[in-house]
Amino acid sequence: MTLPAFAVAAAAPFMLVAEPQEGFDDIVNRMPLSRADTAHEWPFSIDAGELACMVFAGRRTVLFSEVLTDEESGEIGNMTLPRSVIVTVNPFELLATVEHRELYAPYDSLETLIKRLAPFVTMGLEICPGQKKPDDI
Repeated sequence: MTLPAFAVAAAAPFMLVAEPQEGFDDIVNRMPLSRADTAHEWPFSIDAGELACMVFAGRRTVLFSEVLTDEESGEIGNMTLPRSVIVTVNPFELLATVEHRELYAPYDSLETLIKRLAPFVTMGLEICPGQKKPDDI
């Protein structure tokens, strides 16, 4: 088992907290985001991307993804998918993004990363439909 596969398998029990019949629904909302537009300490290694709210197993989850140009994406049959990471304050869920962890800015401890991500978790949950105030952090 590869390290990324192991990390996802290890994190899965902590992510699946809803009814078992519910699965990945889809990204329900997106918000462009850049280092220049925020007053918070920037936790990502690229200067701009997008926050997305998705529903996984009935639970709202926030992702940060790079935005690729049409040229970078390629064409159907030979496409490059954007790199994404989970934006969370749950250390176990952070294991699920080991494959693209280079999207997090360098950090000296897990505590530092979690403190940097916290405001972006709140922003991401606020774009979820029907959600006035995030209650997941």
